[in-house]
Amino acid sequence: MDIDLEELAAIIEQLDKTEFTDFLYEKGELRLHVRRGRHIPEGAIQSPAAAVAAAAPAAAPPVAVQPAEPAAAPAPAAPAPAVVISNGHSPAMSPDALPAGHILVTAPMLGTYYGAPKPGEPAFVQVGDAVSADAVLCIVEVMKLMNSVTAGAAGEVAAVFVKDGDLVEFEQPLFAIRAAA
Repeated sequence: MDIDLEELAAIIEQLDKTEFTDFLYEKGELRLHVRRGRHIPEGAIQSPAAAVAAAAPAAAPPVAVQPAEPAAAPAPAAPAPAVVISNGHSPAMSPDALPAGHILVTAPMLGTYYGAPKPGEPAFVQVGDAVSADAVLCIVEVMKLMNSVTAGAAGEVAAVFVKDGDLVEFEQPLFAIRAAA
């Protein structure tokens, strides 16, 4: 699938109207990654504390610092996973400390999380459900585009870290899957 210049301009125009700093769109062979702000080379990313300590006093313009790994230093705008839904058979777990044999499913892009195909319908999955690697767990909506998120591995849904309608960040933990033996 190709994207023409008009479609690309429309995407960029819509992004300018938002506060998003990072946008990733993938469909088939097409992969479009747009990042707002100055380019920061991979090796130059620092933790927020190191960036503040190294900053020159009021001479340098502010630079957005993005963590190298989601668990390393969460961005202040990213909501902490306050909701952990458990079925009573397994204790509530944290995405930062998954038990052995569990796989973390993260958001492939920034957008709105939907756990069901339509409002009022049952959720795609619940804690305790068995899933295949290609099972759809949820939808992340970006600019009216609905993007299915799959399990990536066969197993059982052990935890859900977000609620319906939450804004999720790129690589924010969504689910924990207990891998099938």
